[in-house]
Amino acid sequence: MGFFFYTLCFILFAQSLLALAAALRFARYALRAPAARHRYQPKAVVIVPCKGLDPGFEENIGALFAQDYRDYEIIFVTESEADPAYAVLNKLIKQSRRSAWLVVAGEAENCGQKIHNLRAALETLDAVNRRAEVLAFADSDARPTAQWLAELVAPLADESVGATSGFRWYLPADEKRAGFWSLLLSVWNASVLTLFGEKSAFAWGGAMAIRRENFERLDIRRQWAGAVSDDYVLTEAIKAAGQHVRFVPACLVATPASMSLREMLEFTTRQLTITRVYAPRIWRLTLLTHVLYNLTVWGSLLFLIATGLNGRPDTALIRLLVGILCLGAISAALRLAVAARLLEEDRQRITRKWWTHVFLGPLVSLVYLYNVSASVLTRRIVWRGVGYEMISSDQTAIWHREPLPDSAGTAQEVSGQRRARAHSPSSS
Repeated sequence: MGFFFYTLCFILFAQSLLALAAALRFARYALRAPAARHRYQPKAVVIVPCKGLDPGFEENIGALFAQDYRDYEIIFVTESEADPAYAVLNKLIKQSRRSAWLVVAGEAENCGQKIHNLRAALETLDAVNRRAEVLAFADSDARPTAQWLAELVAPLADESVGATSGFRWYLPADEKRAGFWSLLLSVWNASVLTLFGEKSAFAWGGAMAIRRENFERLDIRRQWAGAVSDDYVLTEAIKAAGQHVRFVPACLVATPASMSLREMLEFTTRQLTITRVYAPRIWRLTLLTHVLYNLTVWGSLLFLIATGLNGRPDTALIRLLVGILCLGAISAALRLAVAARLLEEDRQRITRKWWTHVFLGPLVSLVYLYNVSASVLTRRIVWRGVGYEMISSDQTAIWHREPLPDSAGTAQEVSGQRRARAHSPSSS
């Protein structure tokens, strides 16, 4: 039995060294990436699908209106005028001098509601014949900095870059009542960061940009039809064209979160279930990594306890296990340091709970093991009140929907006190 755990520990120690090397490579890239100021800034349109009111919703949307970018418009999309986000967005658009559109997409059929909203926004963009050269996409639960759009767009000057991407860093929505499960979510999410870099494993839909010409040439809007995941589909189209996705460190965005244990497990399992359908190689890597980690760490710990009770503690195995845990803690600390450097306004909030990232790695690995195990059993997810069955990467069935009143699709432009009626995008 001892030989078995020694073998596992040596394998996991080697894997932990590779993970540390990846964390160092990510940190070096993230901290050396040049700023985008005064560079490539073509006309851009930011598309923001919204459903419900996320923590800090008004502040998040306000940050999109306040981008330090020469020429851009925003298209917000909701499923229905009955959505709580609709009235808030309408108010914020009227208060802003930025040209913005508010689109009601109607209910999705046989695709994700977010995908349906994005396609409705694109149809509106085509109908009004705007001069946009770049399409950027943002999520309503993230809070970008003023330079976010400029940084996200700048690398697209290089035509070998198919798309650019940021990522999220979860922070407790309420610092005075920082729930443990929200903190654990932050650690869970941060572990993905080392998949990003000069050539990232995937784009993240909450902060991504692509040249409009490239988007249309790759026919991504058609490829989105029938899908649930916007970012994985876009990523595969980019890679199939021989291009790559570039991570933009300055586009790491703070995302307020407040979750219970049930909500955290539901969210994390949904992410892995989507990954299993749309990025099976990443899913298999996650499965192998966390099966090995949990079998080694928790199995070795139980073995050491059993041998210790018999008065024969295996000091060499203890050293190996401590070394593995230390390597994981160093990798986590590197990611934390990078986030604190990139998100200067939130540096204190990030570093205040530093111990969660350094010490909770073994617990997070258990969460990942639960996620991948649960995702084996089903292709069904519930996302913002809508239940989807992902039959394949381009075929989706809706099996549940929280009721919303019917609404006609409309689009409005508001700039200062100006308002113009546009076509109905609901047929997309």
